[in-house]
Amino acid sequence: MSVALALGLGFFVLTAVAGVLGVGLLVGYRNTSDLLTQKAELIIEAQKEQIRRYLESAESQVEFIGNRISEGEVEPDGGEEFTSLLLGAVSATPQIIRIQFITNEGNLLGVERGLEGSEEGAAPIFQRVGFDDDLTQLFEEAQERIKPHWGKLLWRQEYEQAVMNYQKSVIRDGKVIGVLSAWVSIVELSIFMSDQEMKFGANGFILHGRNEVLAHPMMSFGYAGLNRSKPLPMQTSFSDPIVTAMWRQDDTFSIAKQFLSGPNTRFVRFADLEFVVLFSEMPGFGEVPLTVATYFEAHDITAEAARLKWAIVFCLGMAVISAAAAAVIGHKISQPVRRLSESAKRIHDLDLESIGEIEGSFFSELNDAAESYNFMLDGLRWFERYVPKTLVRQLMQFHAGEKIQSSHRDVVVMFTDMVTFTGFSEHMTAPATADFLNEHFAGLTRIINRNGGTVDKFIGDSVMAVWGALEHQDDSADRACRSALEIAAWVRDYNARLRAEHESAPIVRLRIGLHLGRVVVGNIGSEDRLSYTVVGDTVNVAQRMEEAGKTLGEARAETNILVTSAVRSALVHPIDFTHLGAHKLRGREELVEIYALKPEGEKRPVVSISKQGPAK
Repeated sequence: MSVALALGLGFFVLTAVAGVLGVGLLVGYRNTSDLLTQKAELIIEAQKEQIRRYLESAESQVEFIGNRISEGEVEPDGGEEFTSLLLGAVSATPQIIRIQFITNEGNLLGVERGLEGSEEGAAPIFQRVGFDDDLTQLFEEAQERIKPHWGKLLWRQEYEQAVMNYQKSVIRDGKVIGVLSAWVSIVELSIFMSDQEMKFGANGFILHGRNEVLAHPMMSFGYAGLNRSKPLPMQTSFSDPIVTAMWRQDDTFSIAKQFLSGPNTRFVRFADLEFVVLFSEMPGFGEVPLTVATYFEAHDITAEAARLKWAIVFCLGMAVISAAAAAVIGHKISQPVRRLSESAKRIHDLDLESIGEIEGSFFSELNDAAESYNFMLDGLRWFERYVPKTLVRQLMQFHAGEKIQSSHRDVVVMFTDMVTFTGFSEHMTAPATADFLNEHFAGLTRIINRNGGTVDKFIGDSVMAVWGALEHQDDSADRACRSALEIAAWVRDYNARLRAEHESAPIVRLRIGLHLGRVVVGNIGSEDRLSYTVVGDTVNVAQRMEEAGKTLGEARAETNILVTSAVRSALVHPIDFTHLGAHKLRGREELVEIYALKPEGEKRPVVSISKQGPAK
């Protein structure tokens, strides 16, 4: 391939004419200008998205706590549960310096982050609003507007900084019972902008409107001269000269201006250097829109222009025949390379079913690559039959490039068991039995995967699945229960189809057990064979719950679902259960509170069972 490229392109380059220069100049200029413009837009939009997520994290905490109060799940009475909820919000969201609830009677219950030098990370506060004008105005404004919103900036002397204020009127039974608000630290926001500077390689900052500096890496440790009458530094007198001069008109000629311009671009000269300032408004986070801005040295753009100039000079020796020959050769080379690239992307997604073998090429290097690729594809297809595709995808997503360490996690474990499998298999051939099990497992696996679970293993006609092993899931209990209900619906539809085909066909009956608890998650096995799985007593309890369906379940039900009190208590959204009482599981001394989850379309009769538990 190298020899062909050298001989073919070298011959035609020698016969080139200067006519390509004009085309090269026009195309190169347009491409360079478009690429630089797109790069600038991507930088500023990426920074806006990061800032939006940063501020919306505070909104989410207020919305979450406010909804729990409105729904009566927690009382804003200053008790341990309410205080722990606020402490959790402050601990999980470092940008929040204070979160508080003000009652209609003027009582303030809240938590504030420890001040500089404090040994404690956060501490509860209980006080009367009293003569604090900021709190009084905050309360009155929230009650007037009702809807959650970002209020005006507040200067707080106890923190020696201004804070952004997000507030929400809390309504219960149609009445406003108080105001919940979170204060976002300007210092923490400036520290966040400093981190963004390292991430994007540009100097980011935020203006409050266009005349005040809201956040800047220079404000990460506070900013001198600020007070209640002047809570933010003015843009025109800020310590960063680039920020100070960004709104001034610069009429000097600049190569950078020829490649990058627009209504949201400014050019600033300082100390014989030229800087490009990009900015964009971001409304919705206060009384005035925020202006997100970033700047970098224009040398980055002029370097692109210099490379373009030398490229055009070099193109002087090119000709139309040379370009045509290069296009033909490039096409011959690019076809197999493109096919290889597209197939590699599908392998990245583990989409092996839609990948075909790559044809060979008259270039020996590409032909060898195609043969090696096809051999690798055959091996991966065999590998896929024995390793769960979903597990591999999740490991790639959450642990790409990492060495997986075993750890303790709270997970939900599900066990299923087919009650009637023996009756089915007695009248089936071996291939028919395998087909039957494959269809059963495929249906259950689709449901489990759809609800964020992972199939750990197949044991005979049983399935073991987990939620929360590969990633933390706040609603793992909800997902597991939803999966159990969908499996019950799938079994019901499957039986209906069997009866429609054969009236005498036996009915598939399934037992499902769910338990939530702590397990060890990681690679278990030997150097030659590893399984990413979970081990611990929680797995045993889940399996015993499935067994308990033999005696606690309804004998005529197509699907019996039993869950422990741990699963029921962890639900984010309530589900109706039938309480079956406390029972002893096989191999365990202590009693376990057991609940039955009723599938839709089935009526579960009242069951009177001895508290001694199922027979061993």
